[in-house]
Amino acid sequence: MGLLPLGVGEPSGEVGRGLGLLLAAFLLAGVGSLYSRFPVAFSVQLFLVLGLGLLAFQLALESALSLTGLEVPPYAALGGVLGALALGGAFFLGTGQEAPLLPPLPRLGSREDLQRMAGALEGLALRRPLVLVYLGTPVSPETLLGELRRGDLAFQVGGGYLLVLQLARPEDALGLLRRLKERFPLSAYAVERWQGGSLERVLSRLEAEALLQS
Repeated sequence: MGLLPLGVGEPSGEVGRGLGLLLAAFLLAGVGSLYSRFPVAFSVQLFLVLGLGLLAFQLALESALSLTGLEVPPYAALGGVLGALALGGAFFLGTGQEAPLLPPLPRLGSREDLQRMAGALEGLALRRPLVLVYLGTPVSPETLLGELRRGDLAFQVGGGYLLVLQLARPEDALGLLRRLKERFPLSAYAVERWQGGSLERVLSRLEAEALLQS
């Protein structure tokens, strides 16, 4: 949208300045496209993308006006102002008591939920190591959710469950397994302290390790 003035005029203005602003707009839009890897809640991601998008629009508009030599209208700065406000909203939403942890799911997550959150989990693991627990033996979802602490995430993947413990040590995961063993015959499980990398890769490792135990 910011480049619309190029449709009504030919490049006859400050070409150097216009191309510089255009490059900055594309870079901002590129950063905004990585929103799924921002290790923050969805609401914070939304405000971040909105802020970066509005700033990119502002730079693209100024670039088009510079390239065509058209007069800059008074409302041209509105995109930048709104973008700054959106980034301020992202800051206030993302610096609460739970930041930068992901909010807990209200239910047992599905494989699709895990794939949707994969980018955010991978980004979070780079900043705060997570403890992953894979349970290869079926456990009652109600019992499993009852054993989790506030902030822990649980997903049903194939024939087992993947638990993401956000504020935990490996010892906490072992304590969880001990409690579950008292109620269920857990013959296949795996634990890993995840410090970044592909979620699909680490999940494959956990599933393979649990398969060897069964």
